[in-house]
Amino acid sequence: MHLTTDSALHKSSYADVRLDALLSITGRMDGFLYRCRNDQSYTMLYISDGISNISGYPPGDFIQNKVLEYVSVIHPDDLERVFAAVNTALEAKRNWNVDYRIVPNFGRAVWVREIGGGVFDDAGDLAFLEGFVIDISDRKMIEDSNAYLMTQLKDLNELLSAQKQELQLAKQKSDHSANHDALTGLPNRRAFHNQLKLAMDGSHASNSAVGLLFIDLDRFKEVNDTLGHESGDALLQHVSSQLQTLLRSTDYVARLGGDEFAFLLFGDPELSRETAVAAAQRVVEKLRIDVPSPAGVIRVGCTVGVAMYPADASDPKGLLALADRLMYVGKKGGRNRLMTVNELEAA
Repeated sequence: MHLTTDSALHKSSYADVRLDALLSITGRMDGFLYRCRNDQSYTMLYISDGISNISGYPPGDFIQNKVLEYVSVIHPDDLERVFAAVNTALEAKRNWNVDYRIVPNFGRAVWVREIGGGVFDDAGDLAFLEGFVIDISDRKMIEDSNAYLMTQLKDLNELLSAQKQELQLAKQKSDHSANHDALTGLPNRRAFHNQLKLAMDGSHASNSAVGLLFIDLDRFKEVNDTLGHESGDALLQHVSSQLQTLLRSTDYVARLGGDEFAFLLFGDPELSRETAVAAAQRVVEKLRIDVPSPAGVIRVGCTVGVAMYPADASDPKGLLALADRLMYVGKKGGRNRLMTVNELEAA
């Protein structure tokens, strides 16, 4: 009996210590504890003093729902979310963790976080709901501020990204305009000179050859004088599209200005003068164009000067000058034809 009494006293003393500790901790926390029945009104059986700091109402107003039901101080916009969180947790027999607002009898709403759970009896039926609620207003303010800053930062990043994209597009357009002919869309003289140098450098490194076709239209001035510059521009655009149909993946065509075009064949170690001549013949055939006019059909054609690197010239300037000269000699010799160094020497 003596041992039993000591054991009972020990248990009672331990329970008192736990209760004192719980009450002390509860008094220090910026929040409160509660337990309520599982009935229609969630009758409050216990609620700690911290409820008065958060809601402005004394604990006694809530005990047995004497003055207020606890749900009456939950912000109406949050009620549905709170009930959903609690019901979902109870069905799964786990704790709920939900943030919501309490509407106090002073000032503005207070954000709280509730962590709670159900207390089930031996039969497995829900008897009570209990939990603790802490004030998270300061944390919520920081979270909202951070969320706002993150939104601002995201918007700023999207704006900067859009501006960067616009700048890139503007640069691409600027680069394209600087290196392409506005009328035909072909690379212009500037781009052609750069490409010619690259082709020659690449040819030197691979011991291959570069073929240059210098193309000048025949009777283009007659089209302009007879039908006007609009018809002349339309003809140049048609010539451009025709030349592009002859391009291989390694070929390059450009408009040098006026009715002059240049066609580069490069990058193929098997390239020879015969290959370049064959390409020039296809150009001559492709650019035989009949242009109707009131005075009769104007038979447009072209004359092509064919020069090779390194066989005919040693640098870009010399190769272009030679091809231009060959074209000029071809014009003097009857137009609508091609001219090579071999033919020039024979002549």
